[in-house]
Amino acid sequence: GGFPARFGGRLSSVLEINMKEGNNQEIDGQFTLGLISSRFNIEGPIKKGKSSFILSGRRTYIDILAQPFLEADQKGNGYYFGDVNAKFNHTFSDKNRLFLSVYSGLDKAYVKHEEKWESSSNKLKNDLWWGNLTSTLRWNWLISQKLFSNTTLMYSKYRFNIELSETNQNTLEKSSGGYYLKYLSGIEDLTAAIDFDFLPNPSHAIKFGGTTIGHTFRPGAVHFKAEGTEIVDIDTLIAPVHTQKAVESSLYLEDDFELTTLLKINAGVHASAFSVNSTLYSSMQPRFSLRYLFDDYALKASYATMTQYVHLLTNSGIGLPTDLWVPTTPKVKPQKSWQVALGLAHTFKEHKLEASIEGYYKEMNYLIAYKEGANFVGLDELWEDKITAGNGDSYGAELFLQKKQGTTTGWIGYTLSWSNRQFDELNLGKKFPYRYDRRHDIAIVLNRTLKQGIELSGTWVFGTGNSISLPSAKYTGYAADDNFFGQYISEIKYYSERNGSRMRAYHRLDLALRFIKRGNGRERVWALGVYNAYNRKNPFFYFFSEQENGTEVIKQASLFPIIPALSYSYSF
Repeated sequence: GGFPARFGGRLSSVLEINMKEGNNQEIDGQFTLGLISSRFNIEGPIKKGKSSFILSGRRTYIDILAQPFLEADQKGNGYYFGDVNAKFNHTFSDKNRLFLSVYSGLDKAYVKHEEKWESSSNKLKNDLWWGNLTSTLRWNWLISQKLFSNTTLMYSKYRFNIELSETNQNTLEKSSGGYYLKYLSGIEDLTAAIDFDFLPNPSHAIKFGGTTIGHTFRPGAVHFKAEGTEIVDIDTLIAPVHTQKAVESSLYLEDDFELTTLLKINAGVHASAFSVNSTLYSSMQPRFSLRYLFDDYALKASYATMTQYVHLLTNSGIGLPTDLWVPTTPKVKPQKSWQVALGLAHTFKEHKLEASIEGYYKEMNYLIAYKEGANFVGLDELWEDKITAGNGDSYGAELFLQKKQGTTTGWIGYTLSWSNRQFDELNLGKKFPYRYDRRHDIAIVLNRTLKQGIELSGTWVFGTGNSISLPSAKYTGYAADDNFFGQYISEIKYYSERNGSRMRAYHRLDLALRFIKRGNGRERVWALGVYNAYNRKNPFFYFFSEQENGTEVIKQASLFPIIPALSYSYSF
């Protein structure tokens, strides 16, 4: 769809999330205890009718529950996440309200793999975690019956950490060796924003405002340790954290108006600027969308240009996924794109169905990627010297069908899409698929009321596997890694085509049966279910594993097998 002018800073989809306000009249709450996850939510008045709070949290422990169901070579693999939300608000008068919200979340994935032979063994361990912390203070001011504003101050911090280690032992030679690698990166932001909503008449809804963000980027620090290698023992901080500060500012104006009762238009402009190391970039981004109603149909069309000052660096080979965010700099231009979309929606009233189809096309410029042979490890080089710039395009169609009423409800979504990249210095200048090029993406959600108080639900998802680069040959030669050891003879892998292979497709079926009892303002729910019902071993990533004879094979790391689920929820 279209991008309203009030949104900026990204080339792709924008997800707007607003946390609900707490009940300022009475205490409400809900908690769930389950085998896979637990969560709670409680809200109520601080001063009745004037101020309220809401507090929620959740934690999964599917990583613990999954262990008995994992195959021997997958033991030690896992993933979990947890987060906490809190929001407070106070009404000073009919025209002034103050909101304070805090969020903290952490995700962690880990993979352990061990090979044992008669006289030797090999252990691999990979840990990956990332987390966000945000706190927001917002003042809502009703200036008049036609104009109100929101003034916001926000602090946010994102952290990414990856740890890789390998240990080799030989009992015959009584020798051991291995390495340990730790990588840290992150972004810290301070944001000030003011947004106005102006309603001059029933046909117009005008929004305008501005934002300033102070960015502090930490592209990365690396600690490397190697022991028992044929080259040298090493233990060093390779690249200390180099902070990069920048300021991003934007202004926007948009008008959502009705030309007729059947034709609605949203038009606006988003202007932005980015200052880094005495270099200033600026961008003017027009936005336009329309919706035309006729009979039971709605025709939608949109055009948008976008600019993004933060870049995503993605590894193209196998191994633990390492998506790193880095800033625009005097050497690295901001990303730019334009997109058009056309869609049609229809309501089948007799069948209580809603259907829509939408096609889109997008072109992107000044994208970045690692040069051949480069990776996220900092070493002695700046990350800017390890990348190359290029272009990209993405296009496709989305089909959506939904049923909201009746004993059977649910929806089906299908996306057919392409996402390509072209870099003069990569893949001989030929276009290649992006790592997250996903040809087919399907989601089916069905809910069935068997009888009052008993509901059955099922979810099935399917996605084409990510594009990856696999070596087509290997040879012995001089490694060019003189950051550690100088030149030395090593086995070198040859890649003939970038992202020329794909991981296995991801698909999964989840089932649940819910028993619901309501009364006296309370609700109790017992839920029985199964996660990954047919025990699909979906790939998390691929890695090389060295065998006893010295040959290497590619293996797959998976996280979740079939897992039974049981939970109890209570609402009051």
